[in-house]
Amino acid sequence: MISGKTIFIAHNWSDVSVSYQSKWLATELSKDNTVIFFNAKKSGSAEMTINDRLLVVEWPGKRPNGIKDLLFAIRLFRRYQPQLVISNFAANDIMLFVASFFAVSQRVCYYHTMVQQYIEDVGRLDLAQRINIWRKGFAFRRATHVLAVSSAAKADITRYYKVNPEKCFVFPNALPDTDTRHCGGNHSIGFLGRLQRSKGADILLHAFKLLLTDIPGLRLLIAGSGEESASLQELSHSLGIQDKVVFNGSISYTAIHRFIASLDVLAVPSRIDNLPTVILEAFSVGTPVIASNAGGIPDMIGHAVNGLLFESGNAEDLAANMLLLFNNETLRAKLSENARSTFEKRYSLRHYRERFEAVVEQPAAVGD
Repeated sequence: MISGKTIFIAHNWSDVSVSYQSKWLATELSKDNTVIFFNAKKSGSAEMTINDRLLVVEWPGKRPNGIKDLLFAIRLFRRYQPQLVISNFAANDIMLFVASFFAVSQRVCYYHTMVQQYIEDVGRLDLAQRINIWRKGFAFRRATHVLAVSSAAKADITRYYKVNPEKCFVFPNALPDTDTRHCGGNHSIGFLGRLQRSKGADILLHAFKLLLTDIPGLRLLIAGSGEESASLQELSHSLGIQDKVVFNGSISYTAIHRFIASLDVLAVPSRIDNLPTVILEAFSVGTPVIASNAGGIPDMIGHAVNGLLFESGNAEDLAANMLLLFNNETLRAKLSENARSTFEKRYSLRHYRERFEAVVEQPAAVGD
């Protein structure tokens, strides 16, 4: 058990999505340790005392990647001399570099966003992105423990950032539980996510058109925004299904569970993905999920156990799986029950600190 230490955590002090797991972990660890939380989400307060062992400080810059942020981190490292540093997203560069300079014994970072997903969305790695990968790779290799949220993420970071795989641990995200439960019954399939090529909403539109031949009364509800929003709406018109497709735009975080619970089926047609939070949210409410067998998704879903998997990019296979699910009430009930059970066992915050400590207390690998 981690106790009696001074711990730095860098993320967003927020109740939204995976930010909450860092906020929850900070609060939990502050029971036995002194915790300083570096907040990248502007709150209007330079410091917030949460309890007598938990202090939230705000980075001086808009994003924690400038000179002011570097000097700010150095001052706090000198003052508090942490034994454990935990960082996420944009804070990784500064936190890992400074922690390495001060010889902090445990330097932990999360790896959330894969290079492969960037390539899928943009189509290539330009010079600026290659330089960015080199810079981030230098930081990642300063970590003693890299928490990759899926097996696909571990493969991605070792391939593109040249991180020693012995430092990388597959460590999925966790979410708070909810009292919301699947109700369905409105004859709808839903999509929730960014409207970018990697997320595959266009594949879902083609599959939905095929499905309407057998189940003409269905609706497709698409929630989210992104650069492909207009082209997807144009595609629904060209396919002649615009009257059956509703583009909801972005929905508030507080409405996400209600939206997912109202669906008969959630579709996650990603061409490449890491550990989609939307699947965790569907599991938490017990909504059946059909998802592509891409990236880290097979880590989450066992086919016909707690969801259905289809061949990535194959609209016909997606349509066939959706038809199977709508025609089989027993299967829907089984997937719903097992999804909820999967969430409780693997993705609930209930066991998160225990899982975290089990990984971080493993000896760090030697070298990059």
